Amino acid sequence: MAVIAILLVALVIGVTAKMVWQNIKVPAYVGMQDGKFAPLPSSPNAVSSQTNETARKVEPLPTRATLEETRNAITHTLSQLGKNKIITLEGSYVHTVFTSAQMGYNDDVEFWIDQDEGVVHYRSQSRVGYGDMGANRARYENFKRIYSAN
Repeated sequence: MAVIAILLVALVIGVTAKMVWQNIKVPAYVGMQDGKFAPLPSSPNAVSSQTNETARKVEPLPTRATLEETRNAITHTLSQLGKNKIITLEGSYVHTVFTSAQMGYNDDVEFWIDQDEGVVHYRSQSRVGYGDMGANRARYENFKRIYSAN
């Protein structure tokens, strides 16, 4: 019995350590490749304006008159949302990390300002877990509402 208890404790510690590591490390999929975000994972914990999957697709947002005005509108909107930290703000790309208040989980949110098409592409994915209980879509809808009103 003691051996089983020790194995269970070791398993719980191992799983917890893996989740903590995933939660603190910026994933390799974050970033742009030839104007494209990484494909969405097979798990239902992400949304993107660049996917063809209807259930996980969100619409790109309109740009402002200039790149600078669009970036300012994005950062202003982010400042009005929950706990987040802008990690990258370079050219037409923005990467921010949202941290949930309840569990401290991190979600990566990316924006790509496509000036040629006049749209802001959006991608949001949870770092940890399989599902997200609709958190990434709800975040997009909230962002869209505030961004559109400014």
